[in-house]
Amino acid sequence: MTVTTTELAKHSKRVIDQVINHGEVVEVRQCGRSVAEIRPKVGTTRQELLRILGRIRWTDAESRELKQAMDAASAVVGYAGRD
Repeated sequence: MTVTTTELAKHSKRVIDQVINHGEVVEVRQCGRSVAEIRPKVGTTRQELLRILGRIRWTDAESRELKQAMDAASAVVGYAGRD
């Protein structure tokens, strides 16, 4: 999606909603040249991650593998989303 600075000023909520809800990257143009880019933030919150993982129907083997991966990540970077 591309918007001008004027469009962004008038419709900033709509533009931000597109970024948040649809993952769109927005190019902002002024006087015909690209001056900025608005993109979704990289990463996720713990709540978002738990919601996403909670939708998956894990097999027992997958659950064990995920737990091992999270334990390994915790050992390297500290807390990795486990209670």
